[in-house]
Amino acid sequence: MSRVARALGNTLPDVLLARLSGRDLPARMGQAILIATTDPQGWPHPALLSYGEVVAVDARRLRLATYRSSGTSGNMRRDGTLTVCLIDEGMAYYVKTSVREKQNPMAGFPELARFEATVEMVLADQAREDLEPGARLTGGITFDPGCPLQEALQGWQAVVEGLRREA
Repeated sequence: MSRVARALGNTLPDVLLARLSGRDLPARMGQAILIATTDPQGWPHPALLSYGEVVAVDARRLRLATYRSSGTSGNMRRDGTLTVCLIDEGMAYYVKTSVREKQNPMAGFPELARFEATVEMVLADQAREDLEPGARLTGGITFDPGCPLQEALQGWQAVVEGLRREA
């Protein structure tokens, strides 16, 4: 599918601000967020997070919880950049950020590190109508939480509340 990315500026559009608010976690259960860092060799390093691990504090700032010893956390510490990809039915956004570690370990979560990302550029990806009229995204990346829904939601809510608190 041929697509073109359109720059929207350095603030999250309302649709992303609402989606990343952490206020409607049941609606996001099973949906993944693709992120990308750069590894020490310069290669893109993709990883998946849940909506229970990313919160928009405001239109310019995101907070993320990642495993302290993960390659993703190490890449963010070293390189200071992160791209967040939000892909779902009818939408694809790429949020380019500068990122820094705020807590290691994250208060109340000894296995997690807390990062804060500043939005530098938001891109909206759209189908090229001149090449593929009517082409559209029909879904995003989904997963099974592997535990009862209520248990997963409680875990997500606890992490989201931890991310919302000022460090």
